[in-house]
Amino acid sequence: MSGDSEPPGDVTEMTERRAEPGGAGSDAGQRPTARRAMVIGGLSLLVCIVSFVGQTAATRRVQETFEHPYLILWISHSFWIIMLPLHTAVEKLKRRPRTLAALRTEVLVASAALLVQRGQAADPRQYRAVQTADPDGARPAADPRATADPRPAGHASGVDADGVRVRATFKDDEDEESGAEPAAGSIESARALAARRPWWVVVRVAALAAALVGLLNASAYLWYVAVALTSMSKVTAIYNTSCFFAYLFSVLLLGERVRLAKCAAVGVSIVGVVLMALAGPDAGATAATRSSELLGDALSLACACGIGLYQVLYKKYAVPRDFHSLYAVNFMTSLLGLSTLALCWLPVPALHAARIERFALPNRAQALLICANALAGVAFNAGFMIALALTSPLFAAVGVMLTIPVMAVVDMAMQGQLLAWNVF
Repeated sequence: MSGDSEPPGDVTEMTERRAEPGGAGSDAGQRPTARRAMVIGGLSLLVCIVSFVGQTAATRRVQETFEHPYLILWISHSFWIIMLPLHTAVEKLKRRPRTLAALRTEVLVASAALLVQRGQAADPRQYRAVQTADPDGARPAADPRATADPRPAGHASGVDADGVRVRATFKDDEDEESGAEPAAGSIESARALAARRPWWVVVRVAALAAALVGLLNASAYLWYVAVALTSMSKVTAIYNTSCFFAYLFSVLLLGERVRLAKCAAVGVSIVGVVLMALAGPDAGATAATRSSELLGDALSLACACGIGLYQVLYKKYAVPRDFHSLYAVNFMTSLLGLSTLALCWLPVPALHAARIERFALPNRAQALLICANALAGVAFNAGFMIALALTSPLFAAVGVMLTIPVMAVVDMAMQGQLLAWNVF
């Protein structure tokens, strides 16, 4: 979960692409070292903080004249579609760009790995057998690029058809007890499944994205409503209690060990958040204002609970254990955006008919603010998902808590509110 936690199943998997030094060889499937993962995760969280503050400020400003939170949410999350094209453009601008075929294969293998690890492939061993025997049942000729591996039992290695060396180390005793397959075997099965049934793999992963986006958007809608009801600093503070729920759901769903250090860190963070959230409205505030802020606080808390659950479910179902690829992460992000665009417009007519949120089109100024909100949301969620994939739900959620003091300062600048004592 956090940066120092053990990977699921205690399996460490690496792949190395043979390329010239300094070349553009793919790192698909390569698990970054703990230090590199923390550095990339930390930089991603910095992007999250800046973009989160910008998104919150833009949302608050546009809802002063255009109070349509669900429509803003739908537009914002639909923008996530651009993540995969943007990453593809970055890949093509490199000095030695990777081919579209290689990128496609990377996405398919990562997606197939999700199905293999969840046991959703019809028969994973069947696909592994495809690579170990030709149609006549004879073993294929040895790849001349492969070299003998003198390592003892407990290690597995091989070279796939693209020249990717796959190596895996695992704890024999624990694998025998759990029945887990070695990482190399999982990758072989995923590669074979992706080659034999690519469209089936894409459809299954798209269905997974559609399921995840329902929980994500339902929780995010509460945040958009709360921004218009209470102060931005309080919404941010309460939202960040998602780290508590992330840890709780991690223990329940991911089998995370209950560790004193993590409990203490989460406890200290929660105490700080509660102190900030207890800051009520000004003494001269009307009863309606107090009631509005109370409702906003309650919606923010419900949002935090839903986001914490979403973070853990994303880690469990949308991050392959045996194949690590940032390009595949952005593929999943784009699928979430596509699912939002294709499915999540359906509540708009219902909200209009129920007079909860009358449909209306924004004017030019409002549209610009909505686009700014959407682009900031793209930056936040891209950075957050990268941090989530490389670290853990708990690390990512606690890191984003740095938005609390920053948002308090922005709240003072925009709303003219003095910083309360509990901000510090």
